[in-house]
Amino acid sequence: MNFDSILAVSDFTVNSEHALERAALLAQQHQATLRLAFHTEDRHPYLAHPVARLEQRARQLGRRYNLVVHTVQKICSIDELLEEAKSVDLLVMGPLTHRHWKRFHKGTTLDQAVHGSTCPLLVVRRQAARMYERVLVSIDLSPQSSTLIDIGHRLCQPSQLRLFHAIDTVGETKLRSADASQQAIQSYRVSSRQNAKERLATLVDSLERRDRPVTYDVGHGDPAYSAALQQHATRAELIVVGKRRLSAWERIVTGSVAQRLVKWADGDVLVTPFERFQTT
Repeated sequence: MNFDSILAVSDFTVNSEHALERAALLAQQHQATLRLAFHTEDRHPYLAHPVARLEQRARQLGRRYNLVVHTVQKICSIDELLEEAKSVDLLVMGPLTHRHWKRFHKGTTLDQAVHGSTCPLLVVRRQAARMYERVLVSIDLSPQSSTLIDIGHRLCQPSQLRLFHAIDTVGETKLRSADASQQAIQSYRVSSRQNAKERLATLVDSLERRDRPVTYDVGHGDPAYSAALQQHATRAELIVVGKRRLSAWERIVTGSVAQRLVKWADGDVLVTPFERFQTT
């Protein structure tokens, strides 16, 4: 997958400024086309002439990064943003946590973007001081894992690429409910961890040879929470995670791993829809 076109979203907050800077930095690296869009769910935005202000910001970014930066010539709702994103390779935004009363049941703007985007979504929290150097890829050891790793590498060619897999607690919970001994539970946990490490090692060996080695770690528990802790522990600047489409009921009750991770992570998160892999 190549990143030839990027759409960056602004609402003129500090976080969205970080998103615009990151999008411009990535556009420069990939020689990609860059468009900016202003987002609000309010019919009468609090800013006068937001599109004109966005055009001014586009010119500033263009001069700084030697790019031609375009703007979407209208104020975009989340639905319009997602429609615009269908024609690009990457959607970039800050953690937009506004929740409109008319669609309160759908969650925040960020929730809707994570759920609805058909292209990779980069959620930016940190200032874009330099290209990503330390990247963590959260994988579930499914067949799509190698593609997810490749996307993380293609986006930024990091100096450190680390894989992370969290072992769920379903099997352990079943043992506890069956009144298994603590020794049996501990043995199951050790066996699960060893099996995960072996599968990760096999996955790493199957990857195309890279200039720098790929390392891996195994965690235990909720995948989103464990990945957020691992990102903090390894000081990864970016974490890459896949996303499966959920039913309406699943989305309301638990949300996806990606939805939870973008809320808990203290760094940037790249969410890539698994269904996109199946069409490329």
